[in-house]
Amino acid sequence: MQKTITYLYPDVTKASSLKVFQDRTNQIRAFYFTRDHIKDVEKLEMGTNYAVYFLFNEAEDNEITKVYIGQSTTGAKRMLAHERSKKFWSYCIMFVTDNNSFDAMTIDFIEYYFIDKLRNSSAFILENKDLRSEPNISIFDKPNLMAYIDQIEFLLKAEGIEFNELKISESNDFYYPKNNRFKARIFVQDGRFVLHSGSYIRRPIESARNWSDGGKFYNRYTEIIDDLLQDNKIVEANGYYQTLVNLSFKTPSMIASLISGNAENGWLFFENLAQLRQSRG
Repeated sequence: MQKTITYLYPDVTKASSLKVFQDRTNQIRAFYFTRDHIKDVEKLEMGTNYAVYFLFNEAEDNEITKVYIGQSTTGAKRMLAHERSKKFWSYCIMFVTDNNSFDAMTIDFIEYYFIDKLRNSSAFILENKDLRSEPNISIFDKPNLMAYIDQIEFLLKAEGIEFNELKISESNDFYYPKNNRFKARIFVQDGRFVLHSGSYIRRPIESARNWSDGGKFYNRYTEIIDDLLQDNKIVEANGYYQTLVNLSFKTPSMIASLISGNAENGWLFFENLAQLRQSRG
């Protein structure tokens, strides 16, 4: 099945920070904008319709991206409050409909659906703290709501955003730490390095507090552990932390450092992984 997406750039001088895109056979329209272009979106057609939105941070290359999911009855106007109160985000993707057919029930359910889905995401940390129970939706309304969700997921994928948990396939191989005292394994899929669920990771070693980097490694990896714990993606287990979902990263070094609690070269940390790098040439 093929689909076509049309992109509109309201200001060609801001092409990388403000765009509107849509499958013209569908009523759902998406706005991509950085936090300094909120007022520009307000002025665009449909920019203040009922909306569901996703706030993303600009994560460092190897880190899991944080995302906040929300709803708005006034479209981009809601972002002004987040511009002041939520400092972590750098860009937003907001979804509306051409005829403003979203209503309070619709955006409430869509928001709930994606918050629930993010709990098992491999590549994203959920910033929402208020995890509500599922809204009471009529069985007659649910098919339409799921059609909205399917289209939103398609448009997100068009921007390279996939909320699903990455699963191992029959063609994947596992790679294990060379030191067998570490109980973990990874696989490689779609260019990502994935720490398999059930693996054990740990907080950074205490001596890292006094490294010449001024504690940057220690603070960075402590925050990652805290975020994963807050998002229920790991659980404490005998002084370590066991992963509950598959967690993906762009390189193997962060995974290796999470496993050992020390700064590591991931290509050398895992048995036979260096050969994979050589085969990629």
